[in-house]
Amino acid sequence: MSQTGLRRWWTASDHALLLESERRLLSELVRHPFLKPSRRRLEDDRGGGLNLVEFRGRGASSLPTVVMAHGFGSGLSFFYRNVDHLLDSGKVGRVILVDWLGMGGSGRPPCWESPVRSLFSNRSRKSPRSFSFCDSEFSPSRAIDFFLDPFDRMLRDDGLFDAGEPLWLVGHSLGGYLAGRYAMRIHDRGSSTMTPTTSTAPNVTKLVLASPVGFRPLPPPPRMRIASSSRWPTALRLVDALWSANLTPQAVVRLMGPARGRGAVRRALGGRIPHLGESELDLLAEYLYHVTVAPPSGEYAMNSLMEPGASEEDGSVGVYALEPLGVGAMAGTISQSPSLSTLESIKVLFGDRDWMAFHEPEARREMGRIRSECGIRSAVHVVPGAGHHLYLENPVTFGRHIVED
Repeated sequence: MSQTGLRRWWTASDHALLLESERRLLSELVRHPFLKPSRRRLEDDRGGGLNLVEFRGRGASSLPTVVMAHGFGSGLSFFYRNVDHLLDSGKVGRVILVDWLGMGGSGRPPCWESPVRSLFSNRSRKSPRSFSFCDSEFSPSRAIDFFLDPFDRMLRDDGLFDAGEPLWLVGHSLGGYLAGRYAMRIHDRGSSTMTPTTSTAPNVTKLVLASPVGFRPLPPPPRMRIASSSRWPTALRLVDALWSANLTPQAVVRLMGPARGRGAVRRALGGRIPHLGESELDLLAEYLYHVTVAPPSGEYAMNSLMEPGASEEDGSVGVYALEPLGVGAMAGTISQSPSLSTLESIKVLFGDRDWMAFHEPEARREMGRIRSECGIRSAVHVVPGAGHHLYLENPVTFGRHIVED
């Protein structure tokens, strides 16, 4: 039996079942019907295209299109509570939900090659396994390109978007970080990925970063690896050690088999978002199970993008981006071409009990720099009654922040 066949047998899951669970969830929990653009048109030489769904409103075709991108370990269907509200607002023409390459229902090119840190030193080594195009160490920039290259091709696809069509880009968590990096990419004069003329760049007029990782930079020295310091709780050191070794939560669920795996996913989901109704939880948990046990791919790039860190100075612990959005990074890049920028506003949102909110102070400083240096409306808002999954926990306020200036 092939490795693919063995995984399908052990997990009782495959790509067709993943897409069926996506269809059931969106059909039963979203009032507006959706279309499935052909993924084949979005494929590339990495062996996988982007999975996306499109919802259309009844408003004028000139209204903006909202493109929503999920976070780590999630999938496009997690935005099911936001679609109807956005389209019913009368301010949005379409909503497009998209899975990042290597995640959700998108293509999953094999990719194990990324830095794996030794638990006994701060030096990095490369994974001994190398597949497909991942034949050299994944630097942070290369890991960003892994996600943004196909995303950029999608936004430039004339079969999906008209020239000059206004786009509102919404990203959550890791998706918020990548959406911020994408805004930096299309403003970076020195970027090798820029098209020959800026006028051909996607017309992104609004950027909404929901509970994004990545504004606060890694703590300055003295800084210790969590796994190697007895100062930190055992559970925290174990999480850091597993992260360093690229042993992901998805890998653990894949080993459980279908019965225990489904149970673990449902319990974790119910614990994180306890207000979900039983039928809603059943649909979301079944979908998340198939997303989680799909072939490993984009999850391994996380080790190259992010790092758990702890500050000896103030004792803070969190996940940090190796190439942050804050400390002037976004403002400095966007200010390179202010007269050509199409960005009219940037919003950063955190829940009022959001574990990612330790990035909020630096996000506020960065939005202040963007206002003063780039002349773009930019602000940070706190969504009440919500944690990290603010789009699910308070969808009304979340949607209001998207459609209002």
